[in-house]
Amino acid sequence: MVIHHLLQPSLLDDFPTRLRRAAISGVLLLVLGVLGYRIMAFVQPPPLVLASPQDQLSTSSRVITIHGTTAPGASLSINGRAFVPDAAGNFTTDLVLVPGVNTIELESRTTHSRPARVIRRIRVTSAEAPLAQRVDSR
Repeated sequence: MVIHHLLQPSLLDDFPTRLRRAAISGVLLLVLGVLGYRIMAFVQPPPLVLASPQDQLSTSSRVITIHGTTAPGASLSINGRAFVPDAAGNFTTDLVLVPGVNTIELESRTTHSRPARVIRRIRVTSAEAPLAQRVDSR
């Protein structure tokens, strides 16, 4: 029985191999973690901040100014129509509304990212003159 115990390899005899395997496993896990983090950051939607108009706004105006920011170089669409932000990612445009509830959908994306979306609902009351009459009177 004692002889059998002496013939078994000790855990300490294999210590350098175990240490090397643990170090390689640790480095591999670190590299995979950093790579996963970078891939997630790469496909994250770009920031999209709509400063105005606020959601659920009620107005009598038929024209509203849309103002906000997104990531520099990101593509932007407003209600499905392409719009180009400036070099810093800022955008401002006027949008013609119809009486009733209007839905404004903005979508921003970079080349490989998922899209960022912001939706605003604006209620237009009919207190203001129709848009065609206002344009003619100017």
